Amino acid sequence: MAFVRTANIDGRRLMRYAVYFCPAPASALAALGRDWLSRELATNGIPGIALARWNAMLADVRRYGWHATLRSPFTLSPDVDLSDLRRTLQAVARAHAPINLALRCARLAGFPALRPLGDCKAVNALAAACVEAVEPLRLPLAETDFQRRASGLDAIETHYLGRYGYPYVFERYRFHMTLSAPASVEEERALQRWLSLRASMLPTARIDALTLCVESSPGAAFEPLERIALQKVSAA
Repeated sequence: MAFVRTANIDGRRLMRYAVYFCPAPASALAALGRDWLSRELATNGIPGIALARWNAMLADVRRYGWHATLRSPFTLSPDVDLSDLRRTLQAVARAHAPINLALRCARLAGFPALRPLGDCKAVNALAAACVEAVEPLRLPLAETDFQRRASGLDAIETHYLGRYGYPYVFERYRFHMTLSAPASVEEERALQRWLSLRASMLPTARIDALTLCVESSPGAAFEPLERIALQKVSAA
């Protein structure tokens, strides 16, 4: 298991990248995300949850954005640049066709999230391909980061954390779009009531692109850099 002393080698190395599914900007799912993360809800909240609690619950979602993770955040190795990463993701995109997934509100490890209904084989394969493709470009975790993140993981997850910098890959991967921080049963009911009034905004998700995102400095919001369209034609 290889470690580096620190990922903060220089200013450029402070950047982290991630590969996400982000809904197409004109889609109903993207509109739902804009409403969910809107200034209006940040100011007024939703019925059933106190405003301060609401904003605390959504702090990380606002930072990471309206997305589902395909390849978790990582730092590029010193001998790799952004053009290498783009070429790698373009190759992944050429090998995969767009995917349709119906979504529902469900709990995942205590977090309210949008989760898929039905077969997840195609999106699981896409996520696995992103993990494997990015791996040669990624700076290994610092040993201190590994030790901190390994707490509470089982043996397989610990192995994946050391090997890939993230424990929830391959058979441990679960496609999801996080709605908030962990919520009580009553809070989750309030979230579901809000979503139920917008059921028409939860159509089948169209996963038609990889979105490359960047965290420009530690703690900054992840911002989209590029949408890379999935190009393989599905078999009729």
